[in-house]
Amino acid sequence: MADEQPEKKQDMFAVYAVRRSEPTPLIQTHLPFGRLMDDIVVPFESDEVFFIDGAPVKANDLDRIKIVRQKESFSHTFHDLHHGMRWGSDLKKQELYAKQYHVRLEALLRESGEDVTAQVVKAFRMIIKPKLKDYIPNKEALLM
Repeated sequence: MADEQPEKKQDMFAVYAVRRSEPTPLIQTHLPFGRLMDDIVVPFESDEVFFIDGAPVKANDLDRIKIVRQKESFSHTFHDLHHGMRWGSDLKKQELYAKQYHVRLEALLRESGEDVTAQVVKAFRMIIKPKLKDYIPNKEALLM
């Protein structure tokens, strides 16, 4: 039997965005790279509507957007946050966690994540976007 290499865990990403019209952030976690590109980056760069945390947005609706690569410790701490909010023995603590959810989740993203916004956008603009043009048929040929 050949030595089998353990399968590398897939990187997961989170998106943190703030709309100009609303201070409550939109946060979506646990996105594999392909979904990040398809669901967020491509529509953002194409000025199309996309969804973050179930809310429809366009790039010009946003004051800021951040793409975070979740570190291995993120999922464990994320689980702990939700566990404390839902099943903690102290009801006041559960309420506090719920009221502070977005603040705590942003802190978790800073603590257990790496901001990769610039790298992802730069890679899209330099590598992926030019290749997408190859897949768009020549409009003039379609009209003939």
